[in-house]
Amino acid sequence: MEILNFDEHLKFDEDTVLVLGYFDGLHRGHQALFAEAKKIAAVLNLKIAVLTFPEKPTLTFEKFNPEMLLKLTSDKKRAELFAKNGVDYLVFKDFTSTFAKLTSEEFSEKIVKRFNPKVVVTGFDYTTGSDMKKLSSTADYKVVLVPEVSDNDVKISSTRIREAIRVGNIAKANELLGYAYETTGLVVHGFARGRQIGYPTANLVIKDYIRIPAAGVYTVDVLIQGERHRGFASIGYNKTFNVKEKTIEVHIFDLNLDIYGEQLTVFWLDKIREMVKFDGMESLIKQMKSDEAIARNYQNERGF
Repeated sequence: MEILNFDEHLKFDEDTVLVLGYFDGLHRGHQALFAEAKKIAAVLNLKIAVLTFPEKPTLTFEKFNPEMLLKLTSDKKRAELFAKNGVDYLVFKDFTSTFAKLTSEEFSEKIVKRFNPKVVVTGFDYTTGSDMKKLSSTADYKVVLVPEVSDNDVKISSTRIREAIRVGNIAKANELLGYAYETTGLVVHGFARGRQIGYPTANLVIKDYIRIPAAGVYTVDVLIQGERHRGFASIGYNKTFNVKEKTIEVHIFDLNLDIYGEQLTVFWLDKIREMVKFDGMESLIKQMKSDEAIARNYQNERGF
C-alpha cells in the first residue's frame, strides 16, 4: 500500500475504486465498505484508493478540547488496517476551513475526479460538501452506497465503540470492531511493588493519542518481541499505595525477561473487575491470584 498526501500535484492516471470516509477504528461497518470495494475492484480490475483525513473533521468546526485528538487506533495501526482491507493507495487530506467550504459539486469536481474513479464507495449516510449532500453518480463515475451494518438492531459506529471503551465494556468494543482493541506503549520503570508480591508488571507510557479503557483490571494478550502472551492489566490510579498518578500496568504470565525500553502492544480482551482499595497485602495477593485464574482461563473464542 502506498501512502500519499493530497496536494495540487496529486492526480491518478489509472482507474480506481475510491472509498470515502474518516474511518476511526475501521470497525465492522467500515469493513463492509472495503469488502464491497474489493468485489468491484476484482470485477473491473481496478486499484482501491481511499481519501481520508489525519484528524477528525470536527476540529475544524467546534471549540477545541484535548479529547478531540483521541482516536481508536494509532496512526500506524490505522494504516495496517487499511492495508489489511485491500487498500492500494491511502491518501490523506487536511480538513481545513477552505476544504469545508466546498459544495458537494465542487468536491466532486476538484477532489473526487483527481482519483480518476470509475466507482465511488461510501456509507449509506455519508454526505459531502458544505451543503451536506450525498454524492451522486455522474457520467464519469458510479456511486455505490453500502447499507448500514448493525449489531442488535443498532448501527455499528465509532461513537458506540468509543462509549464502550469509556465505560470499560471492552468485549462489546471488540465485537463491534471485529478485532481486539489494542494499545502500544513504552515499558518504563515504576515503583516495582508488583515484583515484591510475586506479580512483576510492565509499566507502560502511551505516546499515541489513543483512547484508554476505563479504570479496572482486564484480561489481555501482550505482544512482546514478536510473541503473544496472556496476562492481566490494570488501568487507573493505584489506590492501594496512595499514589495519585494514573498507571497502566501489565503482568505477563510465564515471562521472565528484562523488557525496559521495549515497545509492548496490549490486546484488551475482557474486563475482570473494577479497581478497588485493599486493606492489606494478604487481601491484595488473594485478589490477584483470582484475577490470574480468570485471565488464564479466558477463552478467546472470536480469535481476536
